[in-house]
Amino acid sequence: MRRSVFVALIVAVVLGFGVAHQRGFLPAAIDGLLASSGLPAGGGGSGSGAGKAGARNMAPSVTVAVAETGNLPVRRSTIGWINSVSSTPVTTQQQGVVTDIAVANGADVKAGDLLVQLDDRAAQATLARDKAALARDQATVVSTKADLKRAQDLVARQVDSTQQLDQAVAAAASAAAVVQLDQANIDADQVVVDEMHITAPHDGRLGAFAITVGSLVQPGTTVVVLTDMDNLEANFTVSDADVGLLRQSLSAGNVPVRVSPSNPPTAAVSGQKVAGDPAQATPAAVAQPAPASAGISAEATVDFIDSNINSGSGTMAVRATVPNQSRAFWPGQAVKVEIDLGIHTDVVLVPTVAVQPGQNGSNVFVVKPDQTIDVRQVELAGIVGDRAGIVSGLAAGDKVVTEGQLSLANGMKVTVRDTKPAAAGAAPANDIPKTDAPQKKSGAPEQTSGSEAKL
Repeated sequence: MRRSVFVALIVAVVLGFGVAHQRGFLPAAIDGLLASSGLPAGGGGSGSGAGKAGARNMAPSVTVAVAETGNLPVRRSTIGWINSVSSTPVTTQQQGVVTDIAVANGADVKAGDLLVQLDDRAAQATLARDKAALARDQATVVSTKADLKRAQDLVARQVDSTQQLDQAVAAAASAAAVVQLDQANIDADQVVVDEMHITAPHDGRLGAFAITVGSLVQPGTTVVVLTDMDNLEANFTVSDADVGLLRQSLSAGNVPVRVSPSNPPTAAVSGQKVAGDPAQATPAAVAQPAPASAGISAEATVDFIDSNINSGSGTMAVRATVPNQSRAFWPGQAVKVEIDLGIHTDVVLVPTVAVQPGQNGSNVFVVKPDQTIDVRQVELAGIVGDRAGIVSGLAAGDKVVTEGQLSLANGMKVTVRDTKPAAAGAAPANDIPKTDAPQKKSGAPEQTSGSEAKL
């Protein structure tokens, strides 16, 4: 009896759901559940089902760009460090007590500026003593010269003997030699006096002084470190695979290098007005990304390559001179280095976003004239910024998909939203300056997640 009642209740519930479904009274979630169990979906009848089927069969919409032919730099990107051309520990050659520190910590100084004054009273006294001795001996020279002249006159009149003349000549020569000795002593004394004034050996910026007034310094003691901030150098490495190309580029002329901070500033300067509240300046502005126009970079040139390749790392040390009159860089700072080793000429250029990774390499989605997709495997020459150079697998004039690749498959019908040139928003490829550097169209290194090839 109970089983019969239970079965009757189940049948009634199922019939009730069926009637409600046919009349469109069910919620969307229950409607989907019934559809998954094989029942017709929705209460709108066959017309609604046909509309949904039409939506499923609609061609996906994509954005495309037209591939172009142009030139692309052979660019390598790596990390380097900034060093100063001259970073000098300023020392003294004399022992003395510090009586004055003439400049502040961190001051900018010129060559010859006074930095530290040592107690020079003893040196000045020695100098004065030797100057007095010089004056005394100069008077002796005058006297001996007069004696010599007198002896010469007497000998000429045969009143005196030649022995007296010889003695007068020797006395005059001895007096002149003593004067020269006195002058040498004065010169040595002046050197000591000058060394009691510690001066800057070259232009630069001081670090922190390691001494204070009253300190006793010994010869060789580092007083302060002076660093040339205007003439820096970037030290980095290149792969041994690129050494030959780098040497050929150097033989053809200057090799350009672009240096920029590896960690660009993302916060506003303290005390600037905060965006959104221009009437109020805060002690520390709200951190926000710096605008692209405020990017810091410097153009440098390679001036040195090492004589050996490091067999452990497979790299070679390279150095480039970096002008730094604006003080954009600081010694010891990590920087991003981009070095141009040549130019890929007459390669097919497409936006970087058009190149997609595949199982066997890089692929692009080409829209054929009949609006269907052709998935092509391509060989990359390189990627620079928002442009990718392709040496095979694509021709100029082909339309490549730049947006909407995720839902595409080979042979799929698509709808094109708009068409843009391959270098839209960037400098035309043909505007890249041509050089006599060697060219390389294939064998480019594997691309990473960055915009350029990594060394």
